[in-house]
Amino acid sequence: MSPVNGIVLVFSRPSDFAQEAEWSAWYDGTHLPAAVASSGAAVATRWEHVERPHGASPPVGFTHMTAYEFDDLGAGAPKLLDVLDPSRARSRHPADMIVGVEVLAPAGARWHHRRRGDDVTGQVIAFVGPNDPAREEEWNVWLDDVHVPDMLGSGAFVNATRWVRTARDRFGPNYLTIYDVTLPDIDEAVALSGAAMGPARERGRLRPFHAGGLRAALRRAGRP
Repeated sequence: MSPVNGIVLVFSRPSDFAQEAEWSAWYDGTHLPAAVASSGAAVATRWEHVERPHGASPPVGFTHMTAYEFDDLGAGAPKLLDVLDPSRARSRHPADMIVGVEVLAPAGARWHHRRRGDDVTGQVIAFVGPNDPAREEEWNVWLDDVHVPDMLGSGAFVNATRWVRTARDRFGPNYLTIYDVTLPDIDEAVALSGAAMGPARERGRLRPFHAGGLRAALRRAGRP
């Protein structure tokens, strides 16, 4: 596992699902290598939403997520955003649609090491935060020392990393936790983590000031 200075997440989908196969081939074979080369990303991995209907986008609005990892986020992120800018893209696929982009720096005192390798079959991402800004420091300590270890102890996940938006939104959670899955079935990981919440609540290990936002289960997509 390697420490990372920051990540950029790109949420995307094809605008025309009849062209999804061609779009995916372009993404893997042309766009992703060019984006990595232009931005200096150390690693880029592509993931697909597991709950998407056939030929359509799930309710969250994206079908895929690409994670770019940087050793120097300050230098690499602006270059990547320039590559992604639709007004500047010269070889963009006609069905390519970017739903959203998140630029994130490491958060908390722990959980900064990304697990790399083909054994990671999926990820669960969760935007979270304290519902009381005055308790943000307390919430960060609790997430580092209690909640993330509890989730890893559920048997659902093998690693977790924590991130925070470099440009915070005024409303909603600004933190993101990414949980790595090596189980063959991502749904099993989701079920195991959900089953761990009841016992955690009974043992007083949950906090009422913890709030969640968008959450998604993803499987590996594209070329290895």
